[in-house]
Amino acid sequence: MTRYLIVNADDFGLCEEITNGILKSYKQGIVTSTSVAVNGDYFNKSINLLKDSGIDAGIHLTFVGGEKPVSGPIDGLIDNNGLFLKTYGEIIPRLITGRFDKKALKKELHAQVSILKDAGIGLSHIDSHQHLHLLPPLRTILIDIANQFKIKWIRVPQSNLVTIGSMGINILGFLLKKRLSAQQLCSTNNFMGFENRGRINEAVLLAKLQNLKQGITELMVHPGYDASKRYDWGYSWEEEINGLTSETVKELVKENGIVLTNFREIQLQ
Repeated sequence: MTRYLIVNADDFGLCEEITNGILKSYKQGIVTSTSVAVNGDYFNKSINLLKDSGIDAGIHLTFVGGEKPVSGPIDGLIDNNGLFLKTYGEIIPRLITGRFDKKALKKELHAQVSILKDAGIGLSHIDSHQHLHLLPPLRTILIDIANQFKIKWIRVPQSNLVTIGSMGINILGFLLKKRLSAQQLCSTNNFMGFENRGRINEAVLLAKLQNLKQGITELMVHPGYDASKRYDWGYSWEEEINGLTSETVKELVKENGIVLTNFREIQLQ
């Protein structure tokens, strides 16, 4: 069985530094796909870059992290400045307990997808900032969006860490996969990058590629130039660029017979 690898870079459009890092990792490295945050500060300036590059694109649903909603206020999910709550620790309890305006969030997420579609971008996949689409209150909205906009691929993250949080991710992922299968929607066979998010350097990449499983694997990456003045995530964006554009990494891909692909291409096979 062939080993297919989709290397997907998150956060396109959030800021100039991240966007330019993604484009370099695509043009000079092994990145094959990206997920776009339409409410990022740099989105409007980045849309032509996205089109001109030809990179496979999906929606990075963003309703946490201090960005601004595109459709107006959403009770329960925004701060006093009208921005989405900054951390998942703030937003998850509200999502789980239903302390938010569900109709307004549904409107917001539909609007985010519509912005990309209206810009002429053919969307191949859906994921979300901090994987919030895994939560039960979001599943129905997610599936509705996928069906309405005819988007076949949905990210289902997996973790190899032995922690309560990772167990939760895997359980929620398993339940989402069941819902997607019932709706004839797709997710990759395997997922990598959760444990090393923001720190996938050359050494990490080499180790992961040596042990790549058969089937279709999504590797989530976060290349970029230093954006720490805006985002205090502790990410090593430039180390990821270096790893993703490494000649040693590219050679290993060839030697191991790994087929680099993206969500747009894989659904045509």
